[in-house]
Amino acid sequence: MKVFLDSDVILDFLTGRNLFLDETKAIIDKGLKYEIDLYTSSLIIANIHYYISRIDSKSKAKSKVQKLTSFIKILSVGETEILNALDSKFSDFEDAIQNQTAENQEMNVLITRNVKDFKHSNIAILNPKEFLNFVKN
Repeated sequence: MKVFLDSDVILDFLTGRNLFLDETKAIIDKGLKYEIDLYTSSLIIANIHYYISRIDSKSKAKSKVQKLTSFIKILSVGETEILNALDSKFSDFEDAIQNQTAENQEMNVLITRNVKDFKHSNIAILNPKEFLNFVKN
């Protein structure tokens, strides 16, 4: 199963934040055990590095991104994704880019804490808890 992780989910894991941390760790563990294939976008990687460097340091940001790249595949964001995002019905451009990247690479599911922001997606959109319930059944 090809699983795309949105930035909020990855930041929960890397910074130990929020209510979905246990679920996010369980999803990452499934990736580490090769039960699922984890993906994110190059744009998310850049955003994560920026965010962590602002709340901590550039060296911590680099270290955390290096950790992340040890178990997640990074999908490129290119012209097609940008143009499709511009033409989409998404109200948030960054979410539209992530969705287009996931759709173009035929992901089975996109995991985010902001499910409602992806209502125009053509792939399954689940929060971490919903995803774990889905794969358990």
